[in-house]
Amino acid sequence: MSADLYFAVPLLVRDVQPAIHEAIHAKVSAYLNTDAARRDVVPSPEESVTTSYYHPEASVLEDAELDELEALVIGMAKSFLEDTLKLAPRRLEIERAWINIFEPGAQEAQHTHDGSLLSCSYYVEAPENCGCIVFPDPIGARRSYRQFTQTAGPDLLTRSDIAVAVQPGRLVMFESWLPHAVQCNKSDKPRISIAINLRAAPESVAATPVSTEEPEAVSAVSNPAQPAVGDPARSAGKPFLFNELFELRSDIGIDLQPIKEQIPTVVLDNLLKHPDRVREVIGSTPATNWKHEQGGRNFIDYYDCRLRFPIRHPNSLVSVAQQAINKVYGVNTRPSDASVDVNWFMQIDARRADFAVPHSDITEHVRRSFTCILYLNAPDECSGGTAFFRFRPSNSLTFDEGYARAVKDDSRIGETGLDYWPETTGDVWELVGTVDMVPGRLLIFPSEYFHAAHHPVDSFYAFPRLTLAFWMIN
Repeated sequence: MSADLYFAVPLLVRDVQPAIHEAIHAKVSAYLNTDAARRDVVPSPEESVTTSYYHPEASVLEDAELDELEALVIGMAKSFLEDTLKLAPRRLEIERAWINIFEPGAQEAQHTHDGSLLSCSYYVEAPENCGCIVFPDPIGARRSYRQFTQTAGPDLLTRSDIAVAVQPGRLVMFESWLPHAVQCNKSDKPRISIAINLRAAPESVAATPVSTEEPEAVSAVSNPAQPAVGDPARSAGKPFLFNELFELRSDIGIDLQPIKEQIPTVVLDNLLKHPDRVREVIGSTPATNWKHEQGGRNFIDYYDCRLRFPIRHPNSLVSVAQQAINKVYGVNTRPSDASVDVNWFMQIDARRADFAVPHSDITEHVRRSFTCILYLNAPDECSGGTAFFRFRPSNSLTFDEGYARAVKDDSRIGETGLDYWPETTGDVWELVGTVDMVPGRLLIFPSEYFHAAHHPVDSFYAFPRLTLAFWMIN
């Protein structure tokens, strides 16, 4: 005879790859030696822990630049909600994050994180015998019954609490209502953890783009449902085969559209067989930061991020570009890399120019290089496109010595990674022409021509500007 189990309490425990943990550990160690940490990490007036919890305006994720941990947590939380709790997909964001330091002898009483959606602890340092995180049975009536009838036992159904052993690189995630406590640190070294609360992102606010890619070497206590097979784009975060998601139409036409008879751009329209499916998957997939330089504007004025997808041959998208380049330019090419990139751009503040920093994609040590840009936005999202420029000081449409010397004299002319928008415009760059953003349009042109993303209006607040890019070389 078997009985059904009800009122289950899900708990996710995962160990990250050593390399990822080492990176996080190094950043936290560096952070603890900063003025910000000395200001924010203070002894708790109520517990024996030293923590940044009492400085709600601070976030250890930002102060220690823990982008990989933020990406990991949001990715795990999405899986926890959708695969374990079987809830509908929703955008998630970090509500609060703080660091906890338990010196030898320190502990923390039972508490909850009411008001949040999910909570987790990541263990940066966890010496042997430093204490577990303990979850008492949350059903008060059952707990009292076990004590009165002396029916507590070692099985999961009869235990009065569950203690999860902590170790460096371990992430423990649970619903925020779940009571928990921290055992006494009986080691002779500090136990350092990062606590994080998550919430559903408001519909009017864009969630910070991050990656949900999970490390390869992960051991899990939880057992989430397997992703559906054969439905690669049912929801974000599920695996897919590149050629299946980016399946191409059979009636592809090649159209040579030179810009003012000067720039030999090529356009292939209606390329994708399932453009809506591609938009759903790519547009909903959090992206890793890119060009996030110290003192830069990325993640302040805008999000300029990247998604990278490895490709295997034969790849239909690459093959079509290869054939088009051979037919129009008479050049045999191969892909420059075994991957393609999705440029994931979103505005935080108003744009400061009609286009991004003009540049060329010139590639060294190859005879010819061709840039391939595929527009992925839905029809009602499309705005602008790709603009082409003349460099006024040398009167050139392509990378030349005059441009190289000018950038050497004034670095603001070139791409520095500090700002998406150009600091110099009309006196340096002349707009020659544009190619409009159209869903499923593939734009190809020789990489030496100066170009940039074209933003004639403020369009990308509620959704990202999505373009897939790759390069073909001779």
